Amino acid sequence: MSVMPMRGTPVRAGAAALMMMLGLMVAGPSKAAEPAPPSLYDELSEEQVEEADQFALHNAIATVFHEAGHMLVSEFSLPVLGKEEDAVDGLAVLLLLEAEDENFNTAVEDFANVWFLSAGQAAEDDELAFWDSHGLDEQRAYSTVCLMLGKNEKRFKDFADSLEFPDYRAEECPSEYESLLTSWSKLLEPYEAGKNDKTNFVIKYEETKNPQLAYFRKKIMDLEVLELVEAAFSGTYKLKDGIKLTATECGVANAFWSPDDREMTLCYEDVLNSAELDAQWYIDNPDE
Repeated sequence: MSVMPMRGTPVRAGAAALMMMLGLMVAGPSKAAEPAPPSLYDELSEEQVEEADQFALHNAIATVFHEAGHMLVSEFSLPVLGKEEDAVDGLAVLLLLEAEDENFNTAVEDFANVWFLSAGQAAEDDELAFWDSHGLDEQRAYSTVCLMLGKNEKRFKDFADSLEFPDYRAEECPSEYESLLTSWSKLLEPYEAGKNDKTNFVIKYEETKNPQLAYFRKKIMDLEVLELVEAAFSGTYKLKDGIKLTATECGVANAFWSPDDREMTLCYEDVLNSAELDAQWYIDNPDE
């Protein structure tokens, strides 16, 4: 048990203790890790590494837009019929596709692909989560593809054909897309921002001591993934200031929206997981 010295009594530190204190003052806090790519990258070509990086970044974009869907539902107390997770999947895809930006189009394709890859992994591990709040990964993938076709069949036809997406199902997608777009537009219309409305977000990319996570921290910082959320929603909807957009090490591959904290969290592990899924696909399919 330590004892607080009496006021007015000088505290004399021993030489060893003093040197330790001085050493800590000089060293300061421990430094963040130097970025290092995932070990799976050792088995990839330079081009494949670049593809895996892009795949991970595209999925980071889609993920933060998914969490932004939760943000809108929470901040505006929007009614949601059915599973909220499935609902904001659709909203995220709508927001990305309606931007009519080719980079976002590719992000949506990779958003579908990551669910196909994770579905294959879940099947191998015999871990199909029928009880989960999300739809099954493969269902999420095909639902995303249907919205892609509903928005622009010409642009996404080759992608859908590569999956052997059924023609009869594709015929239903344009009307489903329009119905979903109309529904979300009607729900969000009362909360559209005025001419001078802006939202101040608090953006933070927290440091990590894990070299692989540090690698993807740098990647998403360079791409300004969290800033994309700010750009998309500030001045678009009447959101109150102070929403936090945080990227950090979580200990789990996931992303979260906390209504109480008004905070979106993107986990570095989630970005790493996407990259590793893509890298493993290249390793398992060397002739593709």
